[in-house]
Amino acid sequence: MARETEADTQLSRAVRELWGMATGVRRGPKPAMSVRSIAAAGVALADADGIDAVTMAAVAKRLGFTTMSLYRYVESRQDLLAVMADEAFGPPPSLTRRRGWRGQVEEWARADARQLLAHPWIFDVRPGTPPVTPNLLAWMEVGFAAIAGSGLPLPQAASSLLTVDGYVRSNVQLARQFADGGTGLWVSQLRLVLDPERLPTISAVMESGAFEDGGDDVTGDEFEFGLGLLLDGVEKLARGRHQELSPARRPRR
Repeated sequence: MARETEADTQLSRAVRELWGMATGVRRGPKPAMSVRSIAAAGVALADADGIDAVTMAAVAKRLGFTTMSLYRYVESRQDLLAVMADEAFGPPPSLTRRRGWRGQVEEWARADARQLLAHPWIFDVRPGTPPVTPNLLAWMEVGFAAIAGSGLPLPQAASSLLTVDGYVRSNVQLARQFADGGTGLWVSQLRLVLDPERLPTISAVMESGAFEDGGDDVTGDEFEFGLGLLLDGVEKLARGRHQELSPARRPRR
């Protein structure tokens, strides 16, 4: 009998399989399924019909196996959703090093937005813990490495990247909210209820056309403007850090 390891007790069977940590030696023919193939089937279902369509039975049917056979690979629906998120994101982008840390973070953020737009059901996945799957940690590694190039202390760099990721996710969620012309409907409803005397600033903002360019355009000018604001702040913080550490500012002995 194989000896139980710490990974066996703290990581699900599916996560161990993704990392190549599966214990024990399987005898006989190569298994007809894998965690990756199960995850891919779940992603296809979610992309087509939403997260509610993903059940163990539905995934098994898509693969042509019994529901019980899936439990040899994924222990629960929550495990299934976790590996689906990893499969949906896929490997991280290869960033252009010559663009410097800021350009790399911009590339990372745009790629992050594209994956979330392609698989918006990811927002409905509640893993319960931060990600520990290979692709998602690879995305984190690439992003942290890019923003660490700013020279910020690693805790501040990590917090900065998490803020960028939160900004991206907020924009994609707004795109979902205003999909299929929802922005135009909202603006027309605003015009019916806004009283310039009672809400003068909102009225002025609306009349300026700020709401007319489509809140569902995640990758457009508004996205780039907000991302630029965030990275301006990171850059200013990093510049201040560099000045503090410059030889001219070090006290003489």
